[in-house]
Amino acid sequence: MTTVGRSPELDHPARAILLVGCLLFGGIAVGVAATGLLAPRSEVAVMVGFLMLPVSFGIGMAGWYTAARALSFRMLSLRFLRKVRSMGLYESIHQEISVANRRVFRGTRVFVPVTVGISLLAGMMVAVSTGTGEPGVVMTAYASVGLGYSMLVTWLARHGHLPLPCRAR
Repeated sequence: MTTVGRSPELDHPARAILLVGCLLFGGIAVGVAATGLLAPRSEVAVMVGFLMLPVSFGIGMAGWYTAARALSFRMLSLRFLRKVRSMGLYESIHQEISVANRRVFRGTRVFVPVTVGISLLAGMMVAVSTGTGEPGVVMTAYASVGLGYSMLVTWLARHGHLPLPCRAR
C-alpha cells in the first residue's frame, strides 16, 4: 500500500467531483470517438461506445471498494492481533485507524481486467451489429482504448487522486 500525505486539496469534495466528472465525460467522448472511427454510421455502435467506459468505471469503482474492504480487513485484523499483545486495546485501535486514514487502499488493479473485459465485449457487440469485415481489428481497437483508460484510472487511484466511494462525500 502506498502512503500518501493527506492534504486539504486531496480531500476537497469539489476536486473529487471534478475528477470523477472528467473521467466519466472523457470516457464518453473517447468511446464515441472510437466508435466514429470504427463504425461511423451505426446507432447501436454509438450507444455501445457511449456506455462502454462509464459503465466500466462504475463497475471498477465497486470492485475496488469490495477488494479494498476485503484486503484491508484481513491486513488490519492481523496487525491488530499482533499489536494488542504489545500495547493496550485502545492504543492499538487508535494507531491502526490513524495509519489507515493515510493510505491508498489496495485493489486498484481491478480496473484493468474489468475495463478491458467490458471493452472487448463492446468491441464484439459493435463488430457483430455492424457487420464489419474485420471483427478482430474492432475488438483489438476497443480493448486498446479500454486498456489505456483503465491504466489512467489505476494510476489516479494508486496515487490518491481518486477517492473510494465511502470518502467521496
